[in-house]
Amino acid sequence: MERHRLRNIRQFRAFTATAVLTLVASVLIPATAADASVLSLRQKAAEAGILIGSGAVNPAYLDDPKFAQILPQQFNSLSPENELKWSFVQPEQGVFDFTKLDRLVDFAEDHDMAVKGHGLISGCCNPAWLEQIVDPNQLRAAMTTHFTTVMSRYAGKMDRWDVATEVFSTFGGTGLAPNYFYRVLGPDYLAEVFRIAHAADPDAKLFINESLVEYYPAKRQELYDLVSDLVSRGVPIHGVGLETHLTLSPPDAGVITEIVNSYKALGLEVAITEMDVHLNPDANHDTTQAQIYWNVVSEALAAGIRDISFWGFTDKYSYTWIPGARPLMFDANYNPKPAFFATWAALALHTCVSRRGGSAGDVAHALVTTGAVGTGDAPKLRNMLTSAANDLGTGNAKSAVTRVQWNQIRQR
Repeated sequence: MERHRLRNIRQFRAFTATAVLTLVASVLIPATAADASVLSLRQKAAEAGILIGSGAVNPAYLDDPKFAQILPQQFNSLSPENELKWSFVQPEQGVFDFTKLDRLVDFAEDHDMAVKGHGLISGCCNPAWLEQIVDPNQLRAAMTTHFTTVMSRYAGKMDRWDVATEVFSTFGGTGLAPNYFYRVLGPDYLAEVFRIAHAADPDAKLFINESLVEYYPAKRQELYDLVSDLVSRGVPIHGVGLETHLTLSPPDAGVITEIVNSYKALGLEVAITEMDVHLNPDANHDTTQAQIYWNVVSEALAAGIRDISFWGFTDKYSYTWIPGARPLMFDANYNPKPAFFATWAALALHTCVSRRGGSAGDVAHALVTTGAVGTGDAPKLRNMLTSAANDLGTGNAKSAVTRVQWNQIRQR
């Protein structure tokens, strides 16, 4: 996702005008700074073999000691914000700048984190020299040089790549967006892009990354038709990334499961790549946000998604199209919000259900111990989690996500 694009602002204003908030709100005692230091998303993810990541990591954020502390404490994967995009890496033809990317990779290696390569090509961030190329063969040569130089440098260090991002129109239904690569190479340009990327690093997993498919059925079908065609022709693609930038409400229950199953049938993985939740800043903001994080992460894990990344983790470094929204799991002062504890609970419950140890009661107890939930609400939370675990155990994720209602739990 490229920040500050007027297209996205218009897109989500339009969506905001039509979306309906389906979650029921109730009175909430404002959350205090509950202690997240003893709860780690990373630890729970590791127990279940899950990649849990923070995207949108600008290397400059590492100068912030608190950011640099929490990032590896809570996540086992990271990905850059814009630093891998063409105009940042090769601003002039033949002149590559890896300074910022190297800093991210070195940080990840020091903290035993995976790194995802985000943004080999996209509709934005192309340098002027590149877009002056109008001959298809010259563009293929430029892509080959760029991909080979970048991917070979990070081979074995960046294990998966968002090769192409946001290739369709905003709401779908109009086919591939006529971006620069489309205009020069034609409507089958993605097949060429993936083949060049595969040749540059045959061991890397290659993903196509798209927005809003969890909301819009027409766009969802367009993406599936494109990917299934690539697979049928033997184009080296390994997975689909769902950006999952959510506004006001979650996707309909069951949609993520349907998406995952459709791509599993093609032999592909599905990842959540840029999740955040943008809500109007009313009194119920934090509780509603926690519910959405719970719903999406719980269903994603139950559906078999093993790679979940958020578009950052602290509101200190966030961008939103809704004035006053606070889309991430930690506030601007690095205090964990209810969304953090809901996400941790989803991971913890998943480890219980997958027989890796623990119980729903243990999950509830941990949340009470850390001060995330009041002691008096422990039995209610335990019962909710137990019911959700039973549903998950029988494969009924659609029911499970409704079992836990964060607006019925009095949070500190």
